[in-house]
Amino acid sequence: MSARPVGKRDRAGLRASVAVVVGVVGALVLAACGGSGGQAEYPTRDIQIIVPYPAGSAIDTTSRALAEVMNEEGKLGRRVQVVNRAGGAGSVGTTAVLNAKPDGYTVGIVPDGPLTLIPRTEKVSYDPTAITVIGEVTTSPILFAVPGDSPYKDIGDLVAAAKAQPGAITIAEGPLNYAIPARKFEQLTGTRFKHVKFDGDQATVTAMLGGNVDVGVMQLAGGMAQMASGKIRGLAIASAKPVGLAPNIPTFTAQQIELQWEAYNVMIAPKGLPADVTRKLGEAFGSAVKSQKFAEAARRLGLVVSGADAATAKVRLDEKTEAAELPASSQ
Repeated sequence: MSARPVGKRDRAGLRASVAVVVGVVGALVLAACGGSGGQAEYPTRDIQIIVPYPAGSAIDTTSRALAEVMNEEGKLGRRVQVVNRAGGAGSVGTTAVLNAKPDGYTVGIVPDGPLTLIPRTEKVSYDPTAITVIGEVTTSPILFAVPGDSPYKDIGDLVAAAKAQPGAITIAEGPLNYAIPARKFEQLTGTRFKHVKFDGDQATVTAMLGGNVDVGVMQLAGGMAQMASGKIRGLAIASAKPVGLAPNIPTFTAQQIELQWEAYNVMIAPKGLPADVTRKLGEAFGSAVKSQKFAEAARRLGLVVSGADAATAKVRLDEKTEAAELPASSQ
């Protein structure tokens, strides 16, 4: 078989074929890189959600339930993984989130306290205003509860007894999300209690069941199980209106005391997160929060699903920061 010289027409055809192949390869490369700018489309790897409390805590359980739904829905195309960074009443994990690179691969689900309350009372290694808010996950109204056999049947009974015995009735509080409404209650009612600080709802419930304190300040989520069994009773809840999870607990407002105070969990990222990354995270997060599966998980925990968008959540954080000053004790 003899070789035939390549003529002008053949060379032109060969060049055209090569050009087509190069063009196809180039298009495939650009597509893989996410566009003509050469930047890969977010996300290209898994995303970590930092939770600033230990595994097994209420916010950890909530975050894992949300992450599970986000992974099942698959809107990001990559998995989200919960990472616990406990310590400093939530400030350690919050620091890890806000000091991370603003690329969308490190976000956090944090309670409002490390963003609104703690920076007002102690030095923290992060700027609580240098954040990108993705949205609000859940809310948990603060309530006043008493042991099941308490003589106080409503807030009116408690106020009357406190006025008759100033400083004698013990009230269990804890972090600032509890201490502030407890002090505000005293100011609004002209009463004075003996404050006893406990580290969380479980310790407060245990103290009430043991007869060691008369009243407990806690989140709705912290007392759901014991209220369902009748071992403790809710006297008033600090929400704007009755909560579907506990419809029998009247609001403070319905009992003529203008006290509203809620704890809530938000998804945040460092300041400077690119707009397209913020949008993608917000869409995936919003869809998961509004899912029936997450709603059922939150209900089991005694939490109220929020789903407030970024703008609304940011306003609520700002408002709570402004209201975060701890009233002077009346003791």
